[in-house]
Amino acid sequence: DSVHLAPADGVETRVAFDRPARRVLADDELRHSIYVLAEPLRPGDSMTLGFEVRLEPRGFRAGGGDAVVHNGTHFTSDLLPRIGYQPGRELTGADDRREHGLPRQVTFPTPDDVDPELAAGEGAVFEAVVGTDAGQVAVAPGVLRRTWTEGRRRYFHYASDVPVGGQLVFFSADYAVHRERWRDVEISVFLHPSHTANLDRVLRSARASLDYYTASFGPYPHRFLHFVEQPGSFMGMGVDGSGVVTGGEGFFLLDPPEEGLDVAFEVVAHEVAHLWWGGQLRHASAEGAIVLSESLAWYSAMRVVEETRGREQLRRFMRLMREPVPWPPIRTGLPLLRAMDPYAGYRKGAFVMYALSRYMGEERVNGALAGLLRKKAGSQATTLDLYRELRAAAPDSLRPLLHDLFEVNTFWTFDTRRATAARTAAGAWRVTLEVEARKTVADSAGAETELPVNEWVEIGIFAPAGPGEVLGRPLYLRKHRVRSGAQTITVTVPHEPARAGIDPYSLLDWEEGDDIEAVTVEGRDEPE
Repeated sequence: DSVHLAPADGVETRVAFDRPARRVLADDELRHSIYVLAEPLRPGDSMTLGFEVRLEPRGFRAGGGDAVVHNGTHFTSDLLPRIGYQPGRELTGADDRREHGLPRQVTFPTPDDVDPELAAGEGAVFEAVVGTDAGQVAVAPGVLRRTWTEGRRRYFHYASDVPVGGQLVFFSADYAVHRERWRDVEISVFLHPSHTANLDRVLRSARASLDYYTASFGPYPHRFLHFVEQPGSFMGMGVDGSGVVTGGEGFFLLDPPEEGLDVAFEVVAHEVAHLWWGGQLRHASAEGAIVLSESLAWYSAMRVVEETRGREQLRRFMRLMREPVPWPPIRTGLPLLRAMDPYAGYRKGAFVMYALSRYMGEERVNGALAGLLRKKAGSQATTLDLYRELRAAAPDSLRPLLHDLFEVNTFWTFDTRRATAARTAAGAWRVTLEVEARKTVADSAGAETELPVNEWVEIGIFAPAGPGEVLGRPLYLRKHRVRSGAQTITVTVPHEPARAGIDPYSLLDWEEGDDIEAVTVEGRDEPE
């Protein structure tokens, strides 16, 4: 018998229904209106809401967002009126709630305090006809069905074959457009005509990502994948819930790769992964939610980099991710099952998932993730759902490692103090490593407790580095049982080594630095 409408802030909004309705509440300050229908809407019936929104930006805004510039326009569905009660507009500050006599708000429940049958928000069938200037190209979610010109206006008809959810994005600009097909998916890239230098890198990553993710996690749900340069935004990338990946002008103007590090390739792989982790797997608004979106998307990107460009390039990429900017590593905070901070979501969680894939096996970890997608289809997931799938896939011998990685804040510190080599009578090389190992658990206040080390840790011996390499080809890469404190490990390799160390790919010691050392050959001067 009534409809609640919440117009967006910063725009003028006019609405109309296709049947008689009377506005009984009009709170312009808090942007909430209630309309009573002359005749209640019966079950199974429908009605049409028409609206007109006017955005007239003035001056410059620091944060980007919706933009109208001389050669392009960008806005999102956040500008459109929303139907129903809006929990996101509730007061959150303790003082504000106390002033109005409201109880303290629990912002995020723990993962075990979420109904496991909680339904995910249903998507909506989406179709749009977008009109723009005759010289511009309009972009909206969906497959482009047709385009035509009337007078001085050009029109574009987009439609999605499956329901879409999340924030919807709309663009119009003087774009150069590239289209190609991957199986039955239309890949489209919309760029400023002078910003196409990285087009091949974007497409190469998109194809590799679709190949790996569909094979590992399950089908891609849409028949389109758009990459759109966002007018009025300099940097950053994002993805909506419908198959549209957006990037600022600065992203598409990134310098060419240096020493094999291709940031454009890696970031595109991350954003495409969100069309599984965030697009298909919907997480509940609970502690640990950032792990189900950002950690899984970065893990997926790591796997695409390794699959497509090799482990040496993955190592370079992970080394960049370990830089303390923009998220310095922290040793306090909640364990990964309940993590909320950016470092845990964008860095630590991804490192953990990759480490598991090296200990459990890539197929087991990816199989657990694919199972998570299947089982939580239609409902909202928590980190406990992820943890259950990983525990079911892990052998009993790795249960202690899972506990250390997810249930508590565990930190390993490995150090290669010295690496020497001597040639044997048979012509092989005996390599001796002097290493140290330490393990601590930190609580939320930062207090650390040292625990005994008793793990299987990789030992790596590497040949001299070739062009574009740092470590060189592995001559030996196996896990050894490592204990606390100082110890000596000796292995034999067939060729002369150049570098050696413990945990050379930083699977457990995430603060890369002193795990690998140059090998000193007995009888020669030590390298500088």
